[in-house]
Amino acid sequence: MATAKDVAMENAGYISLSRQVAMQRQMDVIANNLANMNTTAFRGENILFEEYLVNTGSQNKASFVQDYGMLRDTREGELRPTGRPLDLAISGKGFFQVDTPQGPRFSRNGQLRLDADGKLVSNEGYPIMDDRKRPIVLSQADGSPTISKDGTIATALGAKVARIELVKFDNEQNLKKTEGSLYTTDEAPKPSIEGVLAQGMIESSNIAPVVEMTRMIELSRSYQTAQKLLENDHDRLRKAVERLARVA
Repeated sequence: MATAKDVAMENAGYISLSRQVAMQRQMDVIANNLANMNTTAFRGENILFEEYLVNTGSQNKASFVQDYGMLRDTREGELRPTGRPLDLAISGKGFFQVDTPQGPRFSRNGQLRLDADGKLVSNEGYPIMDDRKRPIVLSQADGSPTISKDGTIATALGAKVARIELVKFDNEQNLKKTEGSLYTTDEAPKPSIEGVLAQGMIESSNIAPVVEMTRMIELSRSYQTAQKLLENDHDRLRKAVERLARVA
C-alpha cells in the first residue's frame, strides 16, 4: 500500500511535468513574438496561467499549473515614415474595416494598395470599407490621393472621393486572429473618435526584442530547473523500488 510519502513523490513528478508543458507553450508564444518583430502593426501576446488544485488522498492538495487564455499587448507600436501615399498608420484606438468572403474583418495594418479594379485593398488583398460600408475605388488617373487625419480621401485636384471610417471595440482582447493581420470578433464595432490616420506612415510591431530575448533566457533556465527536479524525483522512485525489491 502506497504511503503518504510515496504519493508526495509521485505528485512531485506530475507537478513538475505540468510546469514544463506550460513553459513549452509560453516558449512558443515568445518565439512567435520574436518572429513577428518586423511585422506591421503586430501586437505581442502572453499566456495567462492559473493554479489547478487536485485532491491527492491526503490533507494537502497538489498544485498544478495550466494555461487558460491569451493576453494581447494592446500598446501602440512606433509610427515609421515610408513616403508611400497609400501607407496609413493609425494613431490611437482604431481598426480598418475589411470586407472578406468570410465576412467583415478588422486590421491595423495600413500597408494598403490598389488592385486591378482600382479598389483600395488591405495587405491581404481585401477591400477596405468606407464610412458607408462600401469598397473605396480610386482612379490612378487622378494622381496620388491625399488622406486626412479623419480618413477623408481627396484627389490631387481636391475632389473628395470617400472617407475611411475607423472602428473600435470595448474589449480588444476578444479579437481573434484569422488570416495575416486580420481579426474577427462577435462584438459589434463602434466608430472610433480617438483614432486618427497618418498618411505615408505605418505602425511598427510593439515587440521589444531585448525584452523577449530576456524572457526566453529566463524561461529556458526555469525549464532546466524543472527538468532537474523531475530527474531527482525519478531517481528517488528508482531507489525506493530497489529497496522494496531487496526487502521482498
